[in-house]
Amino acid sequence: MIKQKNWRLWLAVMSAIISVCCIKPAFADEDPIAMLKGVTDRVMAELRTNRERIHQHSDEIYALVDHLIIPYVDFSEMARWVVGRNAWLAADPATQEEFVREFKTMVVRSYARSLLEYTDQQIEFLPLRIGVGNQQRIQVASLIKERGKAPIHMYYHLIREGNSWRVYDIIIEGVSLMQGYRAQFADDIRQKGIKAAIERMQAHNTGRTKGINGQ
Repeated sequence: MIKQKNWRLWLAVMSAIISVCCIKPAFADEDPIAMLKGVTDRVMAELRTNRERIHQHSDEIYALVDHLIIPYVDFSEMARWVVGRNAWLAADPATQEEFVREFKTMVVRSYARSLLEYTDQQIEFLPLRIGVGNQQRIQVASLIKERGKAPIHMYYHLIREGNSWRVYDIIIEGVSLMQGYRAQFADDIRQKGIKAAIERMQAHNTGRTKGINGQ
């Protein structure tokens, strides 16, 4: 399990998410590496420019995440991975939507404040091993570099949706975020069904309990 106190990993997570999430549809058919480099430069510049104001008004970080991340992350795909195919298909559409809504809230709240710790880390993207072509899913590798520390190996998993790409998993030093969440909810879903996982997230999101990703 990835612990929140390990800020370098949280920062890497957010760097990965915002790099992928801000992709605009017009770029979808371009080289993903060139696309990510341009997007990352713009996002990091915004964080540097607004750092003082965000630190003074920390609630603004949620608005920043809402603007940069939510429209460009495939939370439905994430949710299906976390729940598992059989349990997901067994749930009715209303329950599926409720799970996605609570899961999205949990993920955003879990990672938003890590942006406050951004200190000019650099992102180096590595060449794709295979061409994009007509693939529906691709993996993009990168290194998160910080002066005086070993680089963090990061892999972005993206899914094509129409003319755009969206992130659905991030692997940090061999650890999949979605697999981590899946392991945490596995007993709830297996023993009591998907609604038990929803109730657990609702309690977490309203501050009534802890225990998801060490928070």
